[in-house]
Amino acid sequence: MLPLEVEALLAVTNRQRTSTRSGITTAEASIRYAEILSANSIETLADASALLTRPEDLEKVDTALATVAGDGAHGVRRGYLWMLVGDSDRIKPDRMILKWFGKTLGHHVAPTEATEILRAASPICSERLGRTVTGWDIDHAIWLHARAT
Repeated sequence: MLPLEVEALLAVTNRQRTSTRSGITTAEASIRYAEILSANSIETLADASALLTRPEDLEKVDTALATVAGDGAHGVRRGYLWMLVGDSDRIKPDRMILKWFGKTLGHHVAPTEATEILRAASPICSERLGRTVTGWDIDHAIWLHARAT
């Protein structure tokens, strides 16, 4: 039987799972994330943003979040969390991004390789455009293009 908080969250969301293999409901994963964040005194968006400036503390919290079932081998979900919190150098190499790379490059790209490519592209794009272009900017542009095609 699921804890009461999970059942309450499922009542207003859905029963999607974090992964097809050994995944838990996204509701349960969300609650586990909240518990880990709270246990590390991360109660607000400002707290989470401040955490990004403390690499050792961030590593500790990120490692704890990685223990939540369904995290996957590449930490895509955690990367997306830190993107949403304000880390503009992170990307979310999800299916849309990987599919775009496959169509563009003509071969499969692993999430880690996609991350490396976009990180390397950031300073090149910044120089060519004459403005700062972050990994998040490139990720978002690719995602929008992939969604539209």
